[in-house]
Amino acid sequence: MLTQMIHDNRERLSDQPAIVYKDVRVTHAELAEGVERMANVLASVGIGPADPVAFLLPNSPPFIIGFFAMASLGAVTVPINPQFKSEELESVFRGCGVRAVITDRQGIGRCRRAVERFQDPPLLLSTTPDSPGALTVPSLIKDHHPAKPQSRPPEEDTIFLHSSGSTGRPKRVPRTQHQLRWEVEILTRAMGLTPADKIFCAIPLFHSYGFTHCMLAAAQSGATLVILDDPYPFLLQRQRAIELLVQEGATVFPGIPFIYRLLAEAPGQADLSCLRLCFSSGTALPRETFEAFSNRFRMPIRQHYGSTETGSISIHLDPDPTPTADSVGKAIEQVQVKIVDEVGAPMAPGQVGEVAIHSPGMTRGYAGMGELNRQVFRNGDYFTGDLGRLDSEGRLYLLGRKHAFIEVAGNKVDPAEVEDVLAAHPKVGEVVVVGVKGQAEGEQLVKAVVVVRAPCRERELIEFVQKKLASFKVPQIVEFREEIPRSPAGKILRNYLMD
Repeated sequence: MLTQMIHDNRERLSDQPAIVYKDVRVTHAELAEGVERMANVLASVGIGPADPVAFLLPNSPPFIIGFFAMASLGAVTVPINPQFKSEELESVFRGCGVRAVITDRQGIGRCRRAVERFQDPPLLLSTTPDSPGALTVPSLIKDHHPAKPQSRPPEEDTIFLHSSGSTGRPKRVPRTQHQLRWEVEILTRAMGLTPADKIFCAIPLFHSYGFTHCMLAAAQSGATLVILDDPYPFLLQRQRAIELLVQEGATVFPGIPFIYRLLAEAPGQADLSCLRLCFSSGTALPRETFEAFSNRFRMPIRQHYGSTETGSISIHLDPDPTPTADSVGKAIEQVQVKIVDEVGAPMAPGQVGEVAIHSPGMTRGYAGMGELNRQVFRNGDYFTGDLGRLDSEGRLYLLGRKHAFIEVAGNKVDPAEVEDVLAAHPKVGEVVVVGVKGQAEGEQLVKAVVVVRAPCRERELIEFVQKKLASFKVPQIVEFREEIPRSPAGKILRNYLMD
């Protein structure tokens, strides 16, 4: 079902570029042949329907070819953050029951260490030659002819994604061929994507946002996917990103606020008039970032809202997004967005409540988490845990997380309120406020994690807040860090700040 997109593009767009990566241009015909050869390689080593295979790969043609080859066999792709260490890899491998791992020279050592304690270890395959301890795909692929395309049942699982883990341990999220195909068809129609478009990919393909909005969107529409080959750290790669945007004439740019801010602050001059659509997801887009990028490049950033569990939910596609730039837009076709109260009853426009979603593209539930599924998947809806409101025209505004309040001596502290005060201090660059365990059961302390612009003392910041907020809202702990931990989609990983 998904692989059919690749074969259709070969028929209609044979010699046009499907992927631009470093100095390599892969045509649609070459991509289709690569998928067919890879499918035969995987089948030859015993991979078949429902077999999970982990991908520890950077954004690159092997990731794309490998996924569509897996889909053609009915196997299940398990994309993993290439920065994971061996212990993290072992946990994912065991949790998903992977039969094989596809990685490269940079990942093979960590994968070998990750499977050392397995009684029946998964097969290790490397996409690069001379990878000790693994079969290499280049050597195998020469001995295999393209496989005949197979039709797969639409309701079979094709990928195990993992939630970002911003509020706890990551959860395994199965998505089917049908769910993904439905989502990408709606997306490409909403964004007006055509084979003339060039999608700039600077976000990870192992994450649901990059996976659908870059890779699948390009495959569905026939657009060219332009991959920024090494986006980390983006501060050091932003000039390369700008050069590539201009050089390739990119027209569509899915990004995150962090990337847009760094581009807006980049030195030098650049003409990005080739862009027709920029959208941001993963976390709220600050108004100052929206204005800085728009003023510099004459291109507004439109907010997008989605989740690993549901796929895309809404996109801001108003002709002029400036007056309502804080909104994540209206629900995409066939998706229903409701604002509900504590008992799940719908609330009127303008009222603040939990965001609940009904979507044909959403997962059937987290793997092996029955009790949690009963809590968050109810009556055909997914209860996101996000707070929001709808305006009179159906635009959605997100206002934080439902359970973000900190309990201090019987008082509820809104972390955002304390963050706003600390952010106004001239020496504070970034700040995140979290609740940490106090001495008494159920009691919490307010902790501020701060990245400073200039040398600063803890007492200085505490006294600054004391002048502006009630005493129970003042941080009892201030921790200084060089950076705030974030997920690949740009979400703040608050659970890493609570020690």
